[in-house]
Amino acid sequence: MVEPNYGKLISLNGTNYHKWRRKMKDLLLVKRLHLPVFITQKPENKSDEDWAFEHEMVCGYIRQWVDDSVLNHIANDIHAKTLWDKLETLYASKLDNNKLFL
Repeated sequence: MVEPNYGKLISLNGTNYHKWRRKMKDLLLVKRLHLPVFITQKPENKSDEDWAFEHEMVCGYIRQWVDDSVLNHIANDIHAKTLWDKLETLYASKLDNNKLFL
């Protein structure tokens, strides 16, 4: 079996949020790391400890794909949904305002 090429994911630098978001979402789905980001309740088949670990694992994975300037804002997050929402708050609205200006 051929391993997918993940090297094409771009690093979030603050100006490319929408493109990065689409690619990161796909990557999380492919790696089966999407649940902590995209569901609101812990699955019944997971213990609290396993669910907390999965959140930290996903946060660590996402941090691998952000520039240092972005990392400063999310370095201490351990809840995947909170981290994801924080990135959206920080970067999606700035880009939307830039689009309106153009």
